[in-house]
Amino acid sequence: MFRKDFGLMLYVADVAAEKVFWSEAGFVIISESEMMGFDTFDMKPHADSTVTITVFAKEFIQQVSPEVADNVPSILFEVDEIEALHENISALTDTCSPVTEMPFKIF
Repeated sequence: MFRKDFGLMLYVADVAAEKVFWSEAGFVIISESEMMGFDTFDMKPHADSTVTITVFAKEFIQQVSPEVADNVPSILFEVDEIEALHENISALTDTCSPVTEMPFKIF
């Protein structure tokens, strides 16, 4: 019934800035397009991942699906070296939280 691939949608204020951020964080941009005058892109956390994240402009979503425009997902990425990733993300943004140990290492 369900495919092994999984898609997630993120709604953001600035698609271009998000593309730069996620690319620098190590994500693979797999496609870019335009819908109704709004840029969008698809990315994966790893080239072989079965998860695709599509980033849409929040303004676009407010036009086509206003009931979901303010929904905010909680996303958990599993990594082998959380401290190295934290260092990388901290260099990209000043909104990165510190690593905490409870209930497991997260930031």
